[in-house]
Amino acid sequence: MIDSSVLDVRSFRRAECDTDHYMVVAKIRKRLAVSKQAAQRFGGERFNLRKLNELEVRKQYKIEITKRFELWRT
Repeated sequence: MIDSSVLDVRSFRRAECDTDHYMVVAKIRKRLAVSKQAAQRFGGERFNLRKLNELEVRKQYKIEITKRFELWRT
């Protein structure tokens, strides 16, 4: 099976561009590769989700997330 990064291609014949060419629009998928150095920097685990099982940590997390979204909205 061939894995293509091109998802969809369409051509538009009646684009008003004063040219005899057709306009082509393509949707593509780009995969980002993480370097080995970047992966080692995080020690293989970026987030310690087990800490969210502790009540105090969970409360603090909710407070921090709420603050960030409030700042983002304004």
